[in-house]
Amino acid sequence: MTYPTFALDDIASLHESAQVEFKLARGRDGQGQLPEDIWATYSSFANTLGGEIILGVREDRGHFTIEGIPNPLPVLQEFWEILDDPSRISCNILAISDVQLIEIMNKKLIRIRVPLAPEHLKPVFIGTDAYTGTYFRVGDADMHASRRQVTQMLRRAHHCNKLIKAR
Repeated sequence: MTYPTFALDDIASLHESAQVEFKLARGRDGQGQLPEDIWATYSSFANTLGGEIILGVREDRGHFTIEGIPNPLPVLQEFWEILDDPSRISCNILAISDVQLIEIMNKKLIRIRVPLAPEHLKPVFIGTDAYTGTYFRVGDADMHASRRQVTQMLRRAHHCNKLIKAR
């Protein structure tokens, strides 16, 4: 199987930011495991500006190294299963093309492009409670949304959905 290549210069110059997040995703056995905190990042990107999550990169005090994921297919399978489970994530806003297996220095990484969610689908949240599972991206951190922020997003979504139905 061949994987699309990703220019090393792109990774070398990247750092975590409002729209870029790196996660190791190696798991206990080192073969690959979906990190639990990926969903807070998914929610925050979807609710803020969108962004990219790159799995298979280690961060050590602001320095990033490409570790890769030796067995990425089970990680991808679990990712899609959770994303399509409405009891785990409020909605899947990704297309198949938003998730790519890439290879750098003979190491496999998973690149996930999370778009900004349309207003009528916001907030994108973890679990079944928007008030406890909604995140925003602030700098390079995923922050819980306040009750007021969630209420505002729910009102905007309700208004958008009324407009969509009226068409």
